[in-house]
Amino acid sequence: MLISEIFYYLWDDPVFNEDMIAATPTLRSHSEFIELHRHVRLRAVEALYRQLKTLERELQREKRFHREAQAREVWTINRFLTQVSSEQSEAILIDRKVNDMDPDFSFEQAISAPAFT
Repeated sequence: MLISEIFYYLWDDPVFNEDMIAATPTLRSHSEFIELHRHVRLRAVEALYRQLKTLERELQREKRFHREAQAREVWTINRFLTQVSSEQSEAILIDRKVNDMDPDFSFEQAISAPAFT
């Protein structure tokens, strides 16, 4: 979060916007209200910051999961290629390339099709 966004979030706080005191002179006499309002706003910013940090951790976890899944797929393919004849593996890899180029094809839907269950 940018510092300017925090100040925008606190635009009506007299500390950050002196025009607010001029626009509402009663704020000068209600310092408790100003302090309470500031506390609520800053707690909200803190909650947003914690939520952002949680989302960043989840994103990092997802990235690690996907890197591991990709490595698992490569490892499995390499193992299959040592066990399957070159003709069979070539046919499978051609099918995969064709399916990759087809915008309507979904590998997820293909593996959940009745033939695979």
